[in-house]
Amino acid sequence: MAGMTSLERVATALSGGQPDRVPVATLTIVRALREIGSPRPEKVMDDPQSMAEAKLAAHERYGDDIVVAGLDGCFVEAKAMGAETMISEHMPIVSENRRIKSWSDVDQLPTPAPDEFHRMRAVLGEAELLLKAVGDHTAVAVIVSGPFSTVGNLLGPENLARAMMREPAQVHRLLEKVTDYSIQYHQAFAGRAHAVVVLDPMSATELISPDHYREFVLPYLERDFAAIAEAGLIPINHPCGDTTGILDMAVDVLPAEGPKGVHASFGQALTRPRSMRWVQEMVGDPTLEPDPGDPCSIMMLGAKKAVGDKVCLCGNIDPVGVLLDGTPEDVRQAVKRVIEYAGPGGGLILCPGCDLNPAVPAENLIALVEATKEYGQYPM
Repeated sequence: MAGMTSLERVATALSGGQPDRVPVATLTIVRALREIGSPRPEKVMDDPQSMAEAKLAAHERYGDDIVVAGLDGCFVEAKAMGAETMISEHMPIVSENRRIKSWSDVDQLPTPAPDEFHRMRAVLGEAELLLKAVGDHTAVAVIVSGPFSTVGNLLGPENLARAMMREPAQVHRLLEKVTDYSIQYHQAFAGRAHAVVVLDPMSATELISPDHYREFVLPYLERDFAAIAEAGLIPINHPCGDTTGILDMAVDVLPAEGPKGVHASFGQALTRPRSMRWVQEMVGDPTLEPDPGDPCSIMMLGAKKAVGDKVCLCGNIDPVGVLLDGTPEDVRQAVKRVIEYAGPGGGLILCPGCDLNPAVPAENLIALVEATKEYGQYPM
């Protein structure tokens, strides 16, 4: 296996295998704009050439194994269906002026073809440029929104929470329409990317219960992932935040056959005691404790025990406490821990637990990649 390309390395890991070393992704999404002079997102987000230039510059500088197309992946589908946008330094997001004010609005939601809506067209173009530039040796992934999170962006999370309790049939009606439209967009990346990462931050257990995940997330996400796989793309599930109570479902929603991955922060053990108890139960050690300066890495130990034989795990370097606020040595130690916890046997991609703050220091990203290459060698 010596001399694998990055693409071969990532494909092997996503198939649950053991490549020549652990693959690593920096997830320089908005952070990549610093490599081309730090333009505001709205200045380049509709320019596929500039976005591809930023991602390629970051990839060349840091030497990781995956480049990621997209900028505002959680929001593109909602914008296409009429949601308004506000711009932050971190990323363009959906504003609080929600698109759906009454259920009668559902029938009026626009569903433009992906190549006719400017944001979708831009991301499709960026992915195509990235694939043309590196696709024979480096994995190209694209970030999109899960149907449930798109519904949350159209309704507002507080309205969605009430509606799941009071008007579930209306929520299902909206989810059907959103899922049908999402599939059109997600399948359009066939021939333009290798993998589709479905971001679903509103499905985390900080926001909804496992029972609501089972009813309102799982069936629609299952349809979406099946369509992604049918298009020849590798599906990766990103249920942002705490996955305690839904991790099995977050894996089972993926197609049974073929390469696949789950990428999540998997919880934060110091602020979420339930998550730490879950890890202790998984490994059978009630005395196990996280490192005080790195409460995220330990979650990979529980995840590996729970689902590591079913799916490739992607994560779980703390994007704030370690990558933003830590030192290169902090990064190196976190990398060592994650590989120790989840590397044996393969099926691991080392990366931040979520998207990066634009201010993450370059030296920490260099340390992330270099430490993975140093510590991610499998025993001969």
